[in-house]
Amino acid sequence: MRVGYLTYGLDRAPTGIGRYAVELLHAMAALPKAPTFVLLTTEAKDSHGLWKEFEHHPLPGCRLLPALMTLGNLFLPLAIQRFKLEILHDPNGIAPFLGPALGTKRVVTIYDAFAYVFPETHNLLDNWRYRWMLPFSAKRAAAVTTISECSRQDLQRFLRLKEIQLIPAAINSHFRPIPETPERLAILTRYGISRPYILYVGGINARKNIARLFEAFANLRKNQPDLFLVIAGKRQWQTKEIDATFQRLELEQAVHFTGYVADEDLPALYSAAKMFVFPSLYEGFGLPPLEAMACGTPVITANSSSLPEVVEDAALLIDPYDVEALTKAMQRILTEPELAAELRAKGLIQAQKFTWARTAQETVHLYETLLANAPA
Repeated sequence: MRVGYLTYGLDRAPTGIGRYAVELLHAMAALPKAPTFVLLTTEAKDSHGLWKEFEHHPLPGCRLLPALMTLGNLFLPLAIQRFKLEILHDPNGIAPFLGPALGTKRVVTIYDAFAYVFPETHNLLDNWRYRWMLPFSAKRAAAVTTISECSRQDLQRFLRLKEIQLIPAAINSHFRPIPETPERLAILTRYGISRPYILYVGGINARKNIARLFEAFANLRKNQPDLFLVIAGKRQWQTKEIDATFQRLELEQAVHFTGYVADEDLPALYSAAKMFVFPSLYEGFGLPPLEAMACGTPVITANSSSLPEVVEDAALLIDPYDVEALTKAMQRILTEPELAAELRAKGLIQAQKFTWARTAQETVHLYETLLANAPA
């Protein structure tokens, strides 16, 4: 089986989607009867060492999203013919599938429906892509996959698709508890972290609800003045309310922004935190809470979108709009050691349910089913 695998944006700091694409590829390639993967690349450089490991061919001029959404529709059919592809998988949720399939079974993974549910929290390009391109291009795929039941239901409703395959995401095995060692301390020092802290990991944008996290943290600090809040992630879009709240609450000495944190450093940040707080308004899956659990960190997250199905009873769930509830939840973890210990134990068990081996097996099974059902 020859599988064309579209890579996008991997020469930049990887987002959750980029990490998913790389992890899934490695896990599928490690299966006993792995397909032959042909990478169709848009990147200017190979930041993950994939080109040394897999057959790869560039899609000229498609490094930026607008180009991939337009030129990609021309270049992908040419690649199908030239490289004799039986499956074409786009794990980036872009689906430049407006050109002919030419007998290939096309698969796209779409992670969430944020642009339909919270369009005001996102950029114009993403909103346009979800509103005008995906409803047409996704219907031209032989299969659409997503990563949570919440996303499956939302995408079925908004894209009006009869069937979407649910194949859950997973976390890398390097997310594990990191003991208090000089090596862990060195990582924290490199990111400027030196005090007891609460941790948030993710993009800095309106959908992540960071302004309300600041409000709750400011309330908490009235009785916990030595506590720090660490925000680990890149600034993205729609940050006006976040910035205004930060300045109004005068949190300059209490909140530390690390910027982007490399994947290999995240387990140390998770493991050293008092707790991990993720009050996002909407997630297609929510990898950071699961990563924190795998590192033995108590988790607080929202009781909405996909987050409850991912964390189950291993986290404290709060209404993401209720600042007082978030404050009380953080206070409970700080003052109830039995609760913190219970969340750590449950979180470690919950995280073990999501493995890349399982995700890879289910994805390759989908490929095989599509080919088995193809007309002779």
